Amino acid sequence: MLSDLFFTINYWLIIGSAIIGLILCLLTIVIVITHRECHTYTNALTCNTCVAIALYFIFRIVESIYALREDWQYYQPACVFRAYCKLGLCAALCYSYSIQAVSRLFFAVFYKHKFLLTWRTHWILILINWVISIVIPIEPLLHQNGFELEIESRNCVVSPKIVSVSMYVVVIVFIIPLNIVTIIYGVIIHHVRQSTRRIATGALNVILSTAQGKSPGPNGKRELKTMQNMTVQTTIISFGGILYLILVIWHATQQQSPPESFYLLALELISIFTVFMMIALFLMNKTVKRIVFGYIFRNSLANTKHSTTRQPIARFNAH
Repeated sequence: MLSDLFFTINYWLIIGSAIIGLILCLLTIVIVITHRECHTYTNALTCNTCVAIALYFIFRIVESIYALREDWQYYQPACVFRAYCKLGLCAALCYSYSIQAVSRLFFAVFYKHKFLLTWRTHWILILINWVISIVIPIEPLLHQNGFELEIESRNCVVSPKIVSVSMYVVVIVFIIPLNIVTIIYGVIIHHVRQSTRRIATGALNVILSTAQGKSPGPNGKRELKTMQNMTVQTTIISFGGILYLILVIWHATQQQSPPESFYLLALELISIFTVFMMIALFLMNKTVKRIVFGYIFRNSLANTKHSTTRQPIARFNAH
């Protein structure tokens, strides 16, 4: 039986990391909404990802508070609902990268179809993302004990002990959307290389549209840089689910139970790597990062000037 100290340390770590991630999410969303230069297709899809992450962190903070209570085993209000929403938000997060990859495919490969390069199309992609996130958790909900209070982690989750349901979660929520991203980026890389050869021979120029909806123009380097950033973020997310996958495989292949600590650590790992992913998302968005850092530096510089102008007055009054 794990000690209360183990749960206290790990849940406070989850709460702390969730607060950091939540701040970055809200900061990114506010900057994109309030600055016209950030009103791009790419940033709209980024905000969609941030909304999913922010809601996920809110649920993680709430359930961590319940888990830290002394009566956690008896006081778990809306347990199934919270587990349903948490799984749906995980799906929304992973599939948000799929629709970002689809958007880049439109601009890099299908740029001649102008209706694909519109706000309407991107709002439809976002709507599809959330419909998928609502539908995916229905199957565990219909399964007996699909969502349950896991004693080992004090969490309402799809327990790895139920191999069929947990394998469904791993495949549908993690493996499929991340493989979609990989396949689409493979297609884009192939297209960019083919187009580069055409440019070299002067036969054809690659037409790639900017995320701001400006006139199309060749920009294969931007597409490759975007794919590189997205690959880093999806790789970080993949690492977060490794321990949960290990637990699923363990229960499917081994008769001996895994260490009890693995159950909570698996959930904690997802939260922590989601924070890392959010940090990467923030740092790789050059426009948002420039606005935030510019605001911080301007304020610090203004405060410095203000303090220096007050010092002579203070000395004069002292005399």
